[in-house]
Amino acid sequence: MKLNDKNKKRLILIDLDGTTLKDDHLTINPITKNALQDAIKEGHTVCICTGRALKDTLHIYNELELDSLLVTLDGGHISDPVHKNFKRIVLPISEEIMKEILVHKVLKNKIENVIVEYYHSNMIQNASDNFFVADSNAEGPLEGNILTDWKGPCSNIIVKLNTNLDFYNVVNTLNSEFGNSVMVKSNLIYGIENIGEKPILIITNKFVNKGFAAEMVAQYYNKDIKDVIAFGDQMNDYEMIKIVGHGVALSSGNPKLKEIAWGITELSNEDGGVGDTLKKLLKK
Repeated sequence: MKLNDKNKKRLILIDLDGTTLKDDHLTINPITKNALQDAIKEGHTVCICTGRALKDTLHIYNELELDSLLVTLDGGHISDPVHKNFKRIVLPISEEIMKEILVHKVLKNKIENVIVEYYHSNMIQNASDNFFVADSNAEGPLEGNILTDWKGPCSNIIVKLNTNLDFYNVVNTLNSEFGNSVMVKSNLIYGIENIGEKPILIITNKFVNKGFAAEMVAQYYNKDIKDVIAFGDQMNDYEMIKIVGHGVALSSGNPKLKEIAWGITELSNEDGGVGDTLKKLLKK
């Protein structure tokens, strides 16, 4: 992997879980942290692009001492936490559609737990089964009855099913009946695919993906998308890795993502793959 012009000031997009963060979903390998901060000092722009909600991401944003745009909810929310010059973009699902989905007959007696997220808040049906929080530093969601206690739109609906029977019919039915509003993704918590005995559905606004977010952020910083560097590890990074000129997949990442990546790191996320690769790419 080599950059043609090492003098260009680049936009660098980084996924968090499985990419920038180690496998504990908490810490950043010093190699990665130092390389990202060195890149900023050299005039490059580093932006987080994650599936996490804003409130579960800000402590990492602050640890890296960023002041750039912040992409959360897989592109469902783009904000400017420090300067607040960029007007917040939120791609919502209406309250009406969200609740119609949850009471749909195809999900009858199949829902074990539900989480709904918006840019500033989230709620879980059963807090004793907090099945998706990987970061113990992150603030837990409120507990409540989603159908009666949640008011207003949301950006994500995360549904844990109690059975994998008829799973693909569930996904296909919801996409067929609500596809003008949402996209139903099967088992993609933090982008990791795994259809187990109790599958997970991630439901987002139909326009949400990290490729869209990458283009928005590149436009804001006046960067040619062909010059952008992006790091990811799972299938929620697919559109981002594909659309940028220099999409890099982690060696520890999904094989399907590696197939379309411009490059692959030598090291895993645990060992500082982002930092090691970035340092080599930017070295003059």
